[in-house]
Amino acid sequence: MVFPKWAFAITLLFLVAACSSGEDSAGDEAAAAETGPSSLTITNQGGDLEGHTQRGFAGSGTGLFIGDNLNANFPNGEGIQLLLTFDLPDDVEQVLSASLTSDVMEVRGNPFTALGDIEAEPVTYTEFGPPLFELEADGDAVNCLRVGPSGLICDVTEAAVAGVAAGRDQLQFRLQFQDISDSDGEQDMALFYLTDTNTNERGIFTLNIRR
Repeated sequence: MVFPKWAFAITLLFLVAACSSGEDSAGDEAAAAETGPSSLTITNQGGDLEGHTQRGFAGSGTGLFIGDNLNANFPNGEGIQLLLTFDLPDDVEQVLSASLTSDVMEVRGNPFTALGDIEAEPVTYTEFGPPLFELEADGDAVNCLRVGPSGLICDVTEAAVAGVAAGRDQLQFRLQFQDISDSDGEQDMALFYLTDTNTNERGIFTLNIRR
């Protein structure tokens, strides 16, 4: 059977259209991949906006640790909490998920048995110091999970989403055990440090953002 020339012309047009559609589809997929979710890791500031405070009275220090019976002179039944600051890059416009992590935790005593889980909650402050012992939280506390002997992970997605939506250039958190103290006179603590327990340094904690 012999096909007329116009039939071949129409067939050729369909083939060209199909190829063009395939190229457009591939281009759309590539564009979607380029604009898809990405990960961002931010270290704690490691500066003068971080440290620990008592939970029941004014006092502060540079070390990042939480628990009770800090030393022999520390009031029995009193506890300590730590405060962290993370500087946000200008290009963070949305947050899909966020986790606060550390892998340098040292445990002394039995804090997870005596004092419960570690909690993380969002806070806001402009200057670190003793008055922050009674700082009000900006949102709900979340329970953190212990990972092995030295790891900790906290899902802080809700706090990060709220902070970015509010246009903040920093995200700040308070970490503490659920219970202030078990009042047994024995030290129960979690310490976070790289080189010295009383030295706050960048990289002790990381904030991992998926955006």
